[in-house]
Amino acid sequence: MTPSNDESPLTNQLPDFLVERLDTLEPPELRMVHKYVEQRLESMHPPIEEQIREEAAGDVLSIETDRIYTLVKMRSPSQGESNADSQPVSLYHVVRERHPDGEEALHWSFLGDIQE
Repeated sequence: MTPSNDESPLTNQLPDFLVERLDTLEPPELRMVHKYVEQRLESMHPPIEEQIREEAAGDVLSIETDRIYTLVKMRSPSQGESNADSQPVSLYHVVRERHPDGEEALHWSFLGDIQE
């Protein structure tokens, strides 16, 4: 395989031995390498619960994590402390999103207010 002009800057950032080895792989093997790299990058992230607690704009009451998504119940800081038990709790769907530049960030989707 001959790298295209678009790949040159990327291959210049990788060790020659790695580029040479990758160039010998067939598509199924390259897909496995891609899957391995994705898993490796994922394992280097802090736990999503930690990121949520750092980024939350309110009082996090609970975090329910599934493999694909995370549900977060929290109270908004604007609700104050008065009679906190009767205040609505906001429910959010939170996922990690990869941006076009390769950076990842949490994406918060408001699902609605619930009474606890």
